[in-house]
Amino acid sequence: MMKQMTIKKKVTLWYTGIIALILGMVLAFMFYFVDKVGISATEEEVSAAVTGFSANFQFQDGTYYLSEDTQFYQDGVMFCVYDDNGKLLYGTMPEKFPKQTILKSHTPRVITSGSSKWMVYDSVHTYGKNKAIWIRGITSIHAIEVFMTTSQKMMIVLYPVFILLIAMTGYFMLKRALKQVDLICDQVENISYGKDLTKRLSLPKVRDELYELSHKFNQMFERLEESFEKEQQFTADVSHELRTPVTVIISQCEYLIEDPVLEEEEKEEIMIILRQARRMSKLINEMLMIARGEMNESYDMEEVDLILLTEVIVEELREQAEKKKIQISVSSDRDVKMMGNHTLLLRMMMNLVQNAISYGKEHGHIDILWKEQGDMIIGEVKDDGIGIDQEDIPKIWDRFYRVDKSRSRENGGTGLGLSMVHFIVAVHGGQIHVESKKGEGTSFIFQFPKILESRKG
Repeated sequence: MMKQMTIKKKVTLWYTGIIALILGMVLAFMFYFVDKVGISATEEEVSAAVTGFSANFQFQDGTYYLSEDTQFYQDGVMFCVYDDNGKLLYGTMPEKFPKQTILKSHTPRVITSGSSKWMVYDSVHTYGKNKAIWIRGITSIHAIEVFMTTSQKMMIVLYPVFILLIAMTGYFMLKRALKQVDLICDQVENISYGKDLTKRLSLPKVRDELYELSHKFNQMFERLEESFEKEQQFTADVSHELRTPVTVIISQCEYLIEDPVLEEEEKEEIMIILRQARRMSKLINEMLMIARGEMNESYDMEEVDLILLTEVIVEELREQAEKKKIQISVSSDRDVKMMGNHTLLLRMMMNLVQNAISYGKEHGHIDILWKEQGDMIIGEVKDDGIGIDQEDIPKIWDRFYRVDKSRSRENGGTGLGLSMVHFIVAVHGGQIHVESKKGEGTSFIFQFPKILESRKG
């Protein structure tokens, strides 16, 4: 899936597009206006020049006289004099100017021939009996065309540069304006993933909208922290209070089973109660352990021989594995030791191996691997069992979540095993991830630092 565009990029594109549109419209209007103003000014210039040139003619007794000092080129305007039949009498036309251009009185026109353009203005003067002469003014508008063409080409090159500079400047300013938003996102993410609800967002110095947003987030974290602490305390209290009655149930069931007076059928029923009570006791102990850990209870750390610990677990679970004809193997390059809590690590490995047996196939294999890599210890519990769907992998760490609920109940699972594993790995400053393929097996891979000071869960 394509990554969604950030707000900074969206806003930058929006205002850049609007500015580009407005600037384009302004430039188009400007070029149109300049062109029209240039043409209009040239029209006035030629018409005034023709009017001024007409002063060189004197009309008397049905004829006209032309001053001897008449100049037919003044200030870029060429003058031509025609009779009423359109025959050129005086003056010369510009090169490439169309000679057959029709005379039109007092009508400025643009005449084009090839790449050349001229502004033409004609004025008619009558004299005598039905006689007339035409005075034509011609000036080139090539300079205007060159200016407009050059300007358009220049803007075609500069326009994208201007838009790019506007976009970059705007994005930089927007990024600075929203810097506090990025800071808020980073801090919220750290609090969320770090699961430390005691942390708070830093408040901006200016009491603006972002200050209010940060303040609201802090209030929310305070309420969440309070609710979470109450939940933890409730879980710990309930688990602690349930331990005594469950222990009594277990002890009384064990006592009744030894009673010779009871029939076998009665003993079987008591065994059912005993199994469920033991399962409940296990669940309570796990809940209490997690609750205490989340309440930052300290754990004593000591040097733990992971190979020896693993072999003890394998030996304890061998009978359970043999029922499904599953072979368990342990491999390591050398003795692997680390600083940790022996009880917690024992529980972690017990849960992982039991999980592999429960979800393993008949005549399957479980491989437990240990190795040192620099200052880290890498461990893996790998099976060739039923595997896990990719969509279920993120959920397996949730409490009471079961990928296969019926299989978990048959094997006496509590739904807290992998949640405890994740918790124990975190207590030891480690990381764990899962690689699995449906129908082919699952691998739990985890790593710990070799040296770990006594710390809180």
